[in-house]
Amino acid sequence: MDRISNLPVDVTHRILCKLSIKEAVRTTVLSRNWKHNCDMLPHVVFDDRCCVSDQKGKITKRKRKTKFCHIVDQVFSLQENNTSIVTFKVSHQNKHVNSWHIDRWIRHLSRTSVRTVILEQWEGSLYNVSSRLFSCQDLEYLELYGCFLKIPSSFEGFGKLKSLNIQKSTVDKGALKKLICCCPLLASLILYECKGITHLNIDAPNLKYLDVEGAFEDLNIENSLNLVYVAINQLQASGSCSNLLKYFVQLSHLNRLKIQGCFLQCAVDSLQDELPKPYLCLKSLCLSIRLANLEEILAAIRLLRSSPALQDLELSVRQGDGAAFAPGGTTYWLNDNQNWDEFSQLKTLKVTSFSAGARNEVDFIKFLLVSSPALRQLEIQIDHLDLVQARKHDPAVGKSKSLLDDFQNCSFTQLRVVRLTGISGVQSEVGLITFLLRYSPELEKMTVRPASVSSSSERELFKKLLQLRRASVKAEIEYLDPLKHAQRKMDSKSESETSSESDSDSDSDSDSN
Repeated sequence: MDRISNLPVDVTHRILCKLSIKEAVRTTVLSRNWKHNCDMLPHVVFDDRCCVSDQKGKITKRKRKTKFCHIVDQVFSLQENNTSIVTFKVSHQNKHVNSWHIDRWIRHLSRTSVRTVILEQWEGSLYNVSSRLFSCQDLEYLELYGCFLKIPSSFEGFGKLKSLNIQKSTVDKGALKKLICCCPLLASLILYECKGITHLNIDAPNLKYLDVEGAFEDLNIENSLNLVYVAINQLQASGSCSNLLKYFVQLSHLNRLKIQGCFLQCAVDSLQDELPKPYLCLKSLCLSIRLANLEEILAAIRLLRSSPALQDLELSVRQGDGAAFAPGGTTYWLNDNQNWDEFSQLKTLKVTSFSAGARNEVDFIKFLLVSSPALRQLEIQIDHLDLVQARKHDPAVGKSKSLLDDFQNCSFTQLRVVRLTGISGVQSEVGLITFLLRYSPELEKMTVRPASVSSSSERELFKKLLQLRRASVKAEIEYLDPLKHAQRKMDSKSESETSSESDSDSDSDSDSN
């Protein structure tokens, strides 16, 4: 007797779960006992792996188009008596998959105890979700991409649903509110760029994870006091979000908060004064901010002051108009209002889309540095294109006064790692690097990646860096050659193009045959 014929059923199912549908079906020839194993698959996943060519394991576009529906139908014919399907996933870019195909598969699912359903329609028209899906009362996870969602009038709720993920879909008026209200156990909600949702009202007592992105006219959250993670990307300016930050202080479990897009711009009114009470558990904050805007800078500082436990901070710098400081105004304001140990728990700071030539941006980062005595890691990603555009309008950009002139007695005794990318060698950048090296006695490593490979200025920059005085005797400066980085990207692109050409050749061969 061979070793695989009499394996326990649960072990057999574990093996089948690791395989694609195509590979799982092929196991039926291994032995007589395996012949009917595919009749009771717990996880039924149909994606591009279903249509892998026998030639070098590459996907052929023509086979993917002509065989996808046939494969799904064939597998479901084997599953006719399987009522214990746990997972059903259809993810395709196939215009030949029509709504009635998916409706037929969901009709079968409605007779099972399926717990996870994922429908991803990447191309073509939106899939109008079958009303039969709403009869799957054991559903715990639902993910929709490229769908049209309308709730049938007979729907009474998903009593076991814990996670709902809807992206790039259209939602019928009132459908989302009804769906959320009828899912008492809902713990995770993700909404990305869904049409039809202009007024988003979330009332979910057990919700712990919330991630929403869209152009909402109105955004309201209530009775959701168990939230641990909140991410909001407001794609258009609207004053309706202004009171959410005051609501968030009631969330005693909130430890991660992401505020992106126009949200902070919309919320400045609620941050005119200090928040009614602090975010005592907030440890991670991601903030999108216009550092040329006085109101947003003040709002951000008040938000940071209300987060005494904050350990990780990420700033994404937005460019835009607003009530800007006069040149040097940031420094004057900060000097008058600073508290050197304001952010005593902050350990990691990351800044993206940073324009090192803008004085107001440099001053704000300087304020964060000198106010964070426990900081251990610093990463700054400089937006070279923004810097180039700014210098076209103002040749003085990038020639701001050195940080050393303002702060000569500070010391970053905990700073260990610094990463700087997009460096172009302007005076303000060199000043920032000099400042960090001179006042970081425990620095272990500074990584520098220049912005381009088009001139010799980057090589001169590296030579200059090696000559700078360092407070730490063990500080190492690592220079990442942008030429090697660009070459790796070109090699990766070349491999991708070669693979695509091979697919096209396979299709041509099929046509000729």
